[in-house]
Amino acid sequence: MAIAPPPTTTTDRSTQAREQSALTVSSYERSATLVISLLVIFGTMFGGLAMIFFADKFNREEVVAIEFVPMEATSPTGNGGFGTDPEPPGVEDGSELAEPNLAETLAAVESTTELLSDAVISDNVAADLAVQGSDEQASKGGGVGDARQPGPGNDGVIERVPRWERWKIRFEPPSAADFAKWLDQYKIRIGVLGRDNQVHVAYGFASGTPTTESAKPIEYGGWGQTLPADGPMPALTKDLARKAGTLQRGPIALLFYPREVEQLLYTLEKNRMEQSAQKKHEPNKIRETVFTVIPDRDGYKFEVVDQKYF
Repeated sequence: MAIAPPPTTTTDRSTQAREQSALTVSSYERSATLVISLLVIFGTMFGGLAMIFFADKFNREEVVAIEFVPMEATSPTGNGGFGTDPEPPGVEDGSELAEPNLAETLAAVESTTELLSDAVISDNVAADLAVQGSDEQASKGGGVGDARQPGPGNDGVIERVPRWERWKIRFEPPSAADFAKWLDQYKIRIGVLGRDNQVHVAYGFASGTPTTESAKPIEYGGWGQTLPADGPMPALTKDLARKAGTLQRGPIALLFYPREVEQLLYTLEKNRMEQSAQKKHEPNKIRETVFTVIPDRDGYKFEVVDQKYF
């Protein structure tokens, strides 16, 4: 026999209704949750932007404008005078710059006509006076010149960078004996600038007993003078000068190249420039020429390894 369910009372219905209303979410709660979420999101974004703004403001470096530095044009001769520099006209030049009036122009024409007529009458006397005055005024003038020095002659070219300043010779000999053989082959001398204003040179190192002499610097003015390039050359140069007894005269040891070596290096430099994209030898365009020394069947020879231009 089936058992019927117990009857539902009014108290049970009210309890069930309260439980169902407690589990549902009202529209007010949804709106409040949305507003709070938006406030949190926008507050976080605002805080981040504020941190970026103040961090960039306090750490920003002051921007300084680049100062304009005018560059003066230079010439291969490097003129140091001021005679060619233009100057603005002064008060004393006012009479020359002002245009003469009509009366002054007529007076000038009249005086010129009188002078021409007198010159025709006494032509011979005027010629004698002109010749006499030209001898006295030939070398006189009111200018100050432009301070240019006389040229060196030779090839008729004033080089922008002197050859012994733009030439760099590199040599890495395997031993001091090979370095001495190279010096003797090209008759290169080691000179020490002494404290007594003398040049103390030594040469003939391959024999073991080099020849030394002292002279005035002007006597070696025609020799090419360079400091030994980087590598073993500086140490070998000072070592040979020390053995020859000249290094004690002064701390600076130079290599003195004769005129024949200078002509050889100039020819090699010229050939290298003509073979390059320049195609024309112009010493004023050369900034630096690097030579090296390599073994040859006759001893050693020079070779151009690099050349830089302006």
